[in-house]
Formats: sequence, C-alpha cells, structure tokens
Amino acid sequence: MNEIIALVQRLAGEPRLTGELLAAALAEEGWSVLRARPGAPFPRVWEKDGLTAGIQGDPPEMDLAVTLWLREADEDEGFEALEALHEEAEAESRRVAGELEQGPLAGRLAPATGDPSRGLDYLHHRAWRLGDRTLLVGSIQQDSDLPVVVEAVIG
Repeated sequence: MNEIIALVQRLAGEPRLTGELLAAALAEEGWSVLRARPGAPFPRVWEKDGLTAGIQGDPPEMDLAVTLWLREADEDEGFEALEALHEEAEAESRRVAGELEQGPLAGRLAPATGDPSRGLDYLHHRAWRLGDRTLLVGSIQQDSDLPVVVEAVIG
C-alpha cells in the first residue's frame, strides 16, 4: 500500500499526466522496468515488490494502473467458481479502500465526482480526489477470458 500512497502523493499536484512523467515518477520511487518496447518513448510496464504497474492510454487521458491482486478462474470449475472469485475480489477491493481511507491519506481524500471509472464495468470500486488526481481502487474482470484483478488507478 505504501507504493500506491507514495505515487499518488507524488502525482497529486500534476495538472496533466504524460507517459514520460509517469515513467519518471516510477523510476524515482524505485520501480523497475518489466517490459519496454524498443524505440518507445517510455516503458509502459513496471514492477516493484511483487506489484505490476502499467502506464495506460494516450495523451491527454493517461493513467497509471497498479495491479494489487490477480486471480485466474479455472474454466473447469464453472460459473460458481467465477462468482466466488468475484466475491473474493470485491472483498479485497473493499479492504484496500478501507485501508486507504484510514491510512496516511485519510484527511486529504475527497470523494470523486463524475465517472472516475471512465466507463469500465468494475465489480466494485471506490474513488477519491487528491489534488489534481483521481485515485480509484476497484475489482474488475475486463473480459470473460481474463483474470479478475484488484487495481489502483491514478488518473
């Protein structure tokens, strides 16, 4: 959780997120490049202490998504197993949100307005404003073939 707090505090005053700015913030916070495309202006996938961060989007709508929890559904176990996985992800999302609300950012987080999910269909999410940034914590499965993820998104 400290990694998320450090990043959102570092980025709170930035009026606009760029890939270069996000990459510099990750490097300064001790994240390592996990994958980089040759010739790309900045690496998009980073790692630190078992977490993965991805720089997403294109200017002017760039954000940073940090995967906090990831589980794959076993197709052989059927719908009940997937439903149980969704419940587990929602519980983890709620736990992380509660931890953020009670932690070092407690008095500084304001409820987010508008649609902080940017139209994504989260199983559960909570979102706040800190300075110029939005922090969203949520559980999501973006496609039936993909794993269920709990992520923190700084946008």
